[in-house]
Amino acid sequence: MTPAIVIGVMARTGQAVAVALGGTAGAPRFRARREIELVPPGQGAQPYHAAAGLLAVAAAVPATAVGAVAVVVKAVSVPGDLAGILRSHAWMHAAEGVLYREAVLAAVTECGWAARAVEQSALPAAEQAIDALGRAAGPPWRRVEKDAARAALTLLTAAADNA
Repeated sequence: MTPAIVIGVMARTGQAVAVALGGTAGAPRFRARREIELVPPGQGAQPYHAAAGLLAVAAAVPATAVGAVAVVVKAVSVPGDLAGILRSHAWMHAAEGVLYREAVLAAVTECGWAARAVEQSALPAAEQAIDALGRAAGPPWRRVEKDAARAALTLLTAAADNA
């Protein structure tokens, strides 16, 4: 039986990076990486800057192989109304970050996969595992890929704890 694949996602303005891992928490194995455009061509990537609405996310991943998806999130507080958000450039950026993370979590749920939000401050360091995964993945292996892999590691750790 092939072990389940877990995916970690780090969403950024207009795009996300997904890192797929297999194996176990003690011996994670790199499976794949993909940059995902979250905004259709021709539309602005900063919807609050343009006072636009929620943009759809579409990601093609083989549904039968995915066990769960972890999305990196940050604790932020923004006004609950558009007018309040538009009063502050910092709130616009914060609201855009929330929008993209929520869009990815909704898309994961829509695909029928288990979705887990993982607080960025709670990501495991796991430097040796992250370095080994980076060597297996090859470049680029930036902070965004590392954080996505750390998010996926939390799923492997959770699976080991539940076994």
